[in-house]
Amino acid sequence: MTLPFKAVAVDMDGTFLDDRKQYNHEQFDQILTEFEKRGIHFIVASGRPYARLQQDFSKFTEQMDFVTLNGSRLIIKGKQAAGYPLARQDVLDLIQEVEGKFGKRAIMVFEKDIAYLHSAVPKTERDFLAYFAGKSDIVDNWHDLPNEDIFQITVDLDSSHYAEIEQMFNLKHQNQISAFASANTAIDINVQGINKGAGLKRLLAKMNMTGNDLIAFGDGGNDIDMLDFAKYSYAMANGMSKVKEHAKFIAPANTENGVFKVLEKYLADED
Repeated sequence: MTLPFKAVAVDMDGTFLDDRKQYNHEQFDQILTEFEKRGIHFIVASGRPYARLQQDFSKFTEQMDFVTLNGSRLIIKGKQAAGYPLARQDVLDLIQEVEGKFGKRAIMVFEKDIAYLHSAVPKTERDFLAYFAGKSDIVDNWHDLPNEDIFQITVDLDSSHYAEIEQMFNLKHQNQISAFASANTAIDINVQGINKGAGLKRLLAKMNMTGNDLIAFGDGGNDIDMLDFAKYSYAMANGMSKVKEHAKFIAPANTENGVFKVLEKYLADED
């Protein structure tokens, strides 16, 4: 029996990575090699930027494709295939409105190769958040951000507020946004219509594939569109309840190498 999919898409935190933010490199190398033999594409679909993912997959980057920053940047074999930035003024307005509503928050602003944090954020918190950026710097004033494309904003805020932020901004602005509960205390904000599902649709189209060719794994709110898009959709056992409602199957928890277990079973059943 041949494998029923031609592409694999995995979320990172809470899905592909265990709770120590790690994965078994040797095991992944074996799986990736088997997929390459069969012409199957391995795609990471993450809220993380490419700068961080390059570090996560330093040995494997050229063998993979990436839907980064929730679909705001698409990377094929190390090169940007598409990008969907926010308008600079919208970013400044959004930060001001979020802080006006919820008070000063730890906010990350993601440009192409670097993320920025405000210097007013305590250093210990900045250092923690900088891990997710891969490369980061600080600004004393958001208006001092370099004049480069901005692809995503991440706000350190209880995820239950994501819909409120989206509605608050979209009621007053011509350019619309989409907000996602990417973790319990993180909200990702992108251009409206940009999400992992849309990013994967565009990426796969460049490879003459559709969602019918895709198996996908996720655990968080920003994975829902991806799971809806994929024919073979797996929510992690540790995932949010609402995410499981959008998946056809449940994979073992990320702490149990759930993604690897499912993929290895497909490979074993093929043999």
